[in-house]
Amino acid sequence: MAQGRSSTTRGCLIVAAIFVAVPLLVVAVVGVKTWVPLEEAGDSLEELSRVLGSEASYRPLPSGEIPPERMELFLQIRDTVGIACAHYGEVQEGFDSVASLETKDPHDLGDVGGVVQDLGSASLAITPFLARFFRLRNAALLERRMGLEEYTYIYALAYHDTLLNELTLQEIFSDGLALSPAASQMLQGLLLRQEEVMQEDGGGPIPAAIVVAEAERMAEDPARLLWQDALPAPLAASIEPYRERLDRVFCPATAGLEMEANPRRALAVALE
Repeated sequence: MAQGRSSTTRGCLIVAAIFVAVPLLVVAVVGVKTWVPLEEAGDSLEELSRVLGSEASYRPLPSGEIPPERMELFLQIRDTVGIACAHYGEVQEGFDSVASLETKDPHDLGDVGGVVQDLGSASLAITPFLARFFRLRNAALLERRMGLEEYTYIYALAYHDTLLNELTLQEIFSDGLALSPAASQMLQGLLLRQEEVMQEDGGGPIPAAIVVAEAERMAEDPARLLWQDALPAPLAASIEPYRERLDRVFCPATAGLEMEANPRRALAVALE
């Protein structure tokens, strides 16, 4: 009996040690393997801004609508970036295996060791994946001469309902927020630029006061997505003809990364 209790205790201690050691292992491995490739991914964004110059600063139309030719470019970029979707699924399998510890026999070191091995492999693979994703996205933007601001604006509008879906928020975003503070500030700035364009062009179908009010709401609530309550009718109308194509190239695995300039938040999303 005592031997049985001792064996059980030892098994519980092993599992407990793994739950303590694995996060430390992940932090150590990722810390060593992360910074250089992610810095290189950041360099590719700087290159995009440098080459595009003034084109990198996006000014929405007075109506906020997305012109058909820009939506076509966006869809081409989505086709390219979608290559990363399947790759992420392979990485995620290693992290998902941690959840299986609850169903495994704590006395079976083979089972527990397999989980640790899967997690270690995923930890080694996640940073190269993130670096590839950001390089791929930024290269696609550069090839089609679209700045990150415009891409983020179109992405936030095109997948508005999907990003606000409760299931999406739970499954995709590590902190339950569709935007990081930096991405939120970017979109706020675009709303204010839209208001400036409206003043220059004599207005638009959406009153300027409503655009400014939306920017102020986003400033008060950094977790708020662009036009969170409802897309203005002109915006919804400009997107609707592309709905089927947009849904076809939506990738849940990378949705938490798409609107981010800084890959470090992406790392937190991916590791969650």
